[in-house]
Amino acid sequence: GGLVARNGSDAAPGGSGANGSSVARDSPQRPTPNSHAAAAGDAEPPRATSHSRLAQRHGGSHEARFESWKPSERVAALTDAQISEIRQRLNVTVKAPEGEPPVITPIESFMDMNLHENIRTDITHHKYTAPTPIQCQGIPIALSGRDILGCAETGSGKTASFAIPMIQHCLAQPPVRSGDGPIGLVLAPTRELAQQIEKEVQAFGRTSRTRTSIVVGGVQMHEQRHDLQRGVDIVVATPGRFIDHLQQGNTNLGRVSFVVLDEADRMLDMGFEPQIKEVMLHLQPKHQTLLFSATMPREIEELAKVYLNKPVTVKVGAVSTPTANVAQTLEHANENTKMDLLSALLGEEMHQSQTGGPPMTLTVVFVAQKNRCDEVAEVLNSDGIPSVSLHGGLSQGEREYALSQFSAGKVKVLVATDVASRGLDIKGIGHVVNMDLPKQFEDYVHRIGRTGRAGTRGRATSFWADRDSFLVTQIKTAIAELEKGNTFAFATGKEARQQERELAQQFKANMKMGVASTGVVQTDDAGTAVKVDDKYAFMAKAAATASTNAGAADAAWDD
Repeated sequence: GGLVARNGSDAAPGGSGANGSSVARDSPQRPTPNSHAAAAGDAEPPRATSHSRLAQRHGGSHEARFESWKPSERVAALTDAQISEIRQRLNVTVKAPEGEPPVITPIESFMDMNLHENIRTDITHHKYTAPTPIQCQGIPIALSGRDILGCAETGSGKTASFAIPMIQHCLAQPPVRSGDGPIGLVLAPTRELAQQIEKEVQAFGRTSRTRTSIVVGGVQMHEQRHDLQRGVDIVVATPGRFIDHLQQGNTNLGRVSFVVLDEADRMLDMGFEPQIKEVMLHLQPKHQTLLFSATMPREIEELAKVYLNKPVTVKVGAVSTPTANVAQTLEHANENTKMDLLSALLGEEMHQSQTGGPPMTLTVVFVAQKNRCDEVAEVLNSDGIPSVSLHGGLSQGEREYALSQFSAGKVKVLVATDVASRGLDIKGIGHVVNMDLPKQFEDYVHRIGRTGRAGTRGRATSFWADRDSFLVTQIKTAIAELEKGNTFAFATGKEARQQERELAQQFKANMKMGVASTGVVQTDDAGTAVKVDDKYAFMAKAAATASTNAGAADAAWDD
């Protein structure tokens, strides 16, 4: 059927066969993918594919119903001045495309949203009292049938902002029968994030008995096949595994009319763009798309231009200052002393919590390799610091057990690799320790953003060796720039990575030349002067002029 070839896993695809794309169909409802698709990263010219293979409609077709929705009369009566005041108070900014109707008012109570009574029952059951800012604005926009390009501060309740409208949309459709594809589809970058999303969807679909299916790698295909073939209302999936099931004919896109791309920036980073395209190109013409991204690099804007229909852009919170709430500390250490330093650092916190001091916060320790994960956790446990490890070598059951122990606070330390922890949303992480620094600055930004979320304060401690000198210089420079008010000092995305490669080459060249002399660049959180050699001064200059088009990292991965 011309689909992107995938192996059964959902690891980042890299270069293994993930370069296919499909011919688009023209549709008056949707912009036809054109030059934007190339800009968004086509690996090769589109090739022909069988549309019917993906979008076949078993037992006849059901065109999606998009019911007319209106808020309560009280909300409808608000003046422009009142609406502006509400947005300002919620720290929400919205932008509609030129020539399009104004954006619906943010609504500060679930009752005024005129939700289906079943959803209201579930909101009450789960003791949700008032919507968060992203829910106040995102839910009404989605209920009014418009596409959304959303960028919300982490820990903001984003999942509910798409789960509630999606369930309301499903309740307006004819029932799903055996052999039908789903009505709602959520694509997310990782298993863990997909599991968290499904849990929330189930919470709001409890009374309605909304049938959901989670489709991720690491679980036997046949278990998922049965659910999909029987027919479900909503599928929450990682892109690679969902494509596998489409290829095998276990489900289809014939009824999909509400699509959510969550953490789209991370999906692109992990190489899933071909899979996203494959799905988006084969949807029925009449559908609604919500795209959420922690960052807004140019690649995301290009993706939105191609696959979203006149979207409303919604931003909540200080999206461009990911590390403002995180106190960052850098400690020089060689490989032989890192374990002792870590054990002493965490041991002291554990001791204080046991002798009347503040309770030890949840701590994530990042290491470079999965075998090191188990070793570090073992040493910490033997030193009396309860720890679990999380890496790609564990079974799904082992991963879930480790996460449940950590999120419940039964163990205070999670030792993890980057890949295993992507998409993780555990509230209350107070400390991130980089036992091994990552190779890329962007990964550093996302790591430390696990803490300091939703307005709380966090700490990040990084052990660095001589080989990390370039990254450390970038970090110090970015901290200094952030303090001077340059909110794009921690920029991420493809453009930022390209700039980083160029800076790294210049850095190595300057190191060889041995240019000397030092200068002081601002102070860090502790009031300590951050020294940067003059030979690195070009980096400060580059950070100060970072392009706003490149976007900036949010505080890591959302709910």
